[in-house]
Amino acid sequence: MTRRCGMIFMIGCLLVAVPVRAGQEEEVIERVIREAAKATAAFSEARDSQAVLKLYSQDYVGVQDGQAEMRDSIEKWLADYESELKRGSKLRFISVVSNLKAKVVGPVGWVTYDYVFQAIRNGELEGQDAGKCTSILRKELSTWLIFHEHCSKTRITP
Repeated sequence: MTRRCGMIFMIGCLLVAVPVRAGQEEEVIERVIREAAKATAAFSEARDSQAVLKLYSQDYVGVQDGQAEMRDSIEKWLADYESELKRGSKLRFISVVSNLKAKVVGPVGWVTYDYVFQAIRNGELEGQDAGKCTSILRKELSTWLIFHEHCSKTRITP
């Protein structure tokens, strides 16, 4: 009888712990998405490409407005941007994410969110994209990494 009560107690503890753990993991993957936006926006000052790249898996593949993107596309964009900054460009980016909704199932998680990405040159808005993204993350060892993303600009209907 005591053994049965102990097993029932352990099973009850596991059932309570699993949703708490999933909720914690969802917060972690939301933080990864926020950190990616922050690292991109901070690049002009920090010039730290690893702050961005460490958040993406080596086999990352994404879709940005219908265009395929791989990890080397991100690396090239950062290198080109750094070259432009070295030449004295005053181009800066602001990246904001909102309305994050995350789910986790085992070692895979996904986040849907809204984004606004602005290009500012000499203190004036040069361009802006806004839209929706879905990012899929994979847990590698103890780290969540973005391994797929699909982002599309919001369409304005007439």
